[in-house]
Formats: sequence, C-alpha cells, structure tokens
Amino acid sequence: MSKLFYGSISVSDLIDQLKQKHSAFSKAQNGKIYANVSVWLNDEKDKFGNIMSVQITPSKEMKDVEKKLYIGNLKESEGAKPVSDKDISGIDTDLDAPQRTTSGPRSGETGVDIDLPF
Repeated sequence: MSKLFYGSISVSDLIDQLKQKHSAFSKAQNGKIYANVSVWLNDEKDKFGNIMSVQITPSKEMKDVEKKLYIGNLKESEGAKPVSDKDISGIDTDLDAPQRTTSGPRSGETGVDIDLPF
C-alpha cells in the first residue's frame, strides 16, 4: 500500500553543508550535485505530528569524522480536503475548471522537481 508523506527540508542547511564540502554531496556525470540522505520512519509522532525525519548522511569513509545532520521532517498526508461553500463565499463560482476526483499536491506544492544552481 502506497502512502504519501509531506514536509520540508532546510535548504539553508543543505547549502551550508555543501559549501563546507560535507561528504554527503557528490557531483554526478550529468553535472548535477546530489546529497545522500537517510529517511527515518519513527515509531511515534513527535509533538508537531511528524512521523519521519530526513538526515544528510556522510560517506562510509567520513562517518566517524562528520556528523549526520537533520535537515527536515515529514508527516503522513491526510489527502486533499474538499472545498466547502464557506471557502468560496464571495467568489464567482461559475468557473470553467475541471473537478478533481483524486487527491493531488497539497496547497503550495507543485510536484515539479527544481534543479538548484549550486
């Protein structure tokens, strides 16, 4: 059974660690820089409702020298919430938009991969 998780990662921490040449980062033949990460599924939710944690992971050679760094947390998606009459009060409801029958990205999420320039 597939499950969707959502959350955020600290891009600032990633950039800082990349600038420090943390061994979790490597440049591939395609020219893109990748970060090795570990994702932990926790037994219980934390006080913010997070059930997963994301860390950058040092290389095998550097695991005793460099620390793992937590860069984000994830929650299990509850799916899209339906729009109510209260949500559209005062909006012209004669819109030509398709009705969504399955859940897609949450508000603010695009589902688009972004290639960062670093």
